[in-house]
Formats: sequence, C-alpha cells, structure tokens
Amino acid sequence: MRRRIDVAAFNVGLACIGLAVVALIAAFDTIDWTLVRIVAPLGLVAIGLAGLLLSRTSTKGTR
Repeated sequence: MRRRIDVAAFNVGLACIGLAVVALIAAFDTIDWTLVRIVAPLGLVAIGLAGLLLSRTSTKGTR
C-alpha cells in the first residue's frame, strides 16, 4: 500500500522554511522589501499548487 503525504504539514513546513530564510537574511544583512513583495506571493502560490498536486487521488487501476 502506498503511503499518503500529509499535505497540510507539507504546506506549513514549506511556509516555515520560507519564513526562516527571511529571518536568516534579516539577521546577517538588510532585507530588500521590494523583492520580498514580489517573491512572497509567488512562493505562496507555488506552495498552494504543490499542495493541490499532492492532494490529488490516483485513478490508476480503477477502471
């Protein structure tokens, strides 16, 4: 049997990694907030698409 991926945990983990990267950059350098305004929404869209793709059910062998 194939194991299912916990999509909610996957999405929260990706969001936390993104927040941690911003925090690390802020700790060692200044943040260019104009770049964050562009990258943050694109990152959230990518996380949402990954969640949608992972939540699809397999239709192999059901016919």
